[in-house]
Amino acid sequence: MKTLPSFDELKALAENDPQALEVLRIEMSEEIIESASESMQPKLRAQMSHINRVIASGKNPNHVNALLMKELMRQFDRFSTAINNPQALTERSATVTTLHPKRNEATVAIEG
Repeated sequence: MKTLPSFDELKALAENDPQALEVLRIEMSEEIIESASESMQPKLRAQMSHINRVIASGKNPNHVNALLMKELMRQFDRFSTAINNPQALTERSATVTTLHPKRNEATVAIEG
């Protein structure tokens, strides 16, 4: 498994070759996922996909960092709830509304 470069090396990559930093991030993430148990790999891949979508939605590096921090805090809050109040994770309810398509003269003619 690769060793994470020093902070200074990562900073230099971010400044001089952001694409190489992205490749390193993906490669190292993939190594970690591959080293996990087979039962955990799909969950880790789903989390990685979610992180990639968050990163892709950022407008610039600072915005990406803010979005990732927001996501991390959301996950931390969920983890805290799971530990301190696990029943709260299953107490949700939803109202299901049945939607009916609009009927107009064209659909009535086709149906008729």
